[in-house]
Amino acid sequence: MSIIVSENKAHQATVNAAESVRQTAVSPAIAAGGGSAVVRAAVITAEAAYFRAALASGLANNVQVGVFRQGLKDLTGLSQ
Repeated sequence: MSIIVSENKAHQATVNAAESVRQTAVSPAIAAGGGSAVVRAAVITAEAAYFRAALASGLANNVQVGVFRQGLKDLTGLSQ
């Protein structure tokens, strides 16, 4: 994932902070290894948290959330 740019600076700041948290969680999980199932679970957990934070921010800031909702659904099967 990457840094977003939005006209809504509150949303931009929230999503970019969520991306930083996601990267901070994913990198050590990958580095630690421990089997592909363990790494996969850690990555999915971190990415789901990112999508939930971005979705909540978008809803709170009246920004389009379709891409975040779809990403969460693709990742977890859930849309909320």
